[in-house]
Amino acid sequence: MKILITGPPGIGKTTLVRKLVERLKGKVIGFWTEEVRDKETGKRRGFRIVTTEGKWKTFASKTFTSRHLVGSYGVNVRYFEELALPILEKALKERDKIVIIDEIGKMELFSKPFRELVRRIVYNPKLKVIATIPIRDVHPLVAEIRRMPGAVLIELTKENREGMEEEILKLI
Repeated sequence: MKILITGPPGIGKTTLVRKLVERLKGKVIGFWTEEVRDKETGKRRGFRIVTTEGKWKTFASKTFTSRHLVGSYGVNVRYFEELALPILEKALKERDKIVIIDEIGKMELFSKPFRELVRRIVYNPKLKVIATIPIRDVHPLVAEIRRMPGAVLIELTKENREGMEEEILKLI
């Protein structure tokens, strides 16, 4: 079972993933990405990756200098890979766990090893996957995954997001 969650930025994809991780505690492996906000102003200043094992690292920031840019954020691909690649390699071996990948987006897709691992995971018929993808096909891999035969594509909206956690738990 491959469940793909999409929707516009800020609709609640990561919030939904975090709720699912909490409900499925011990049965999931992977990561999510979340905003990093300035404590004083509340303004977003970057993004961090958080693994289901509790490790985290900021990998995109307005203060990072990088040749990989998404808007005003510099992306440190190495920082992302330091956490994403080991947890996804481990996920390939864990047949009894649900693989969580939030998100397969512009920043994360700068990493070629990440793209290769994602492809291996989503096409592995033995693995259950819950992943988030952008509303637009920002990369050929996103378009490919969106059109995967047998995948369940859920577009999160303000109207359906409240009951979606239960719906996904039923699917799994």
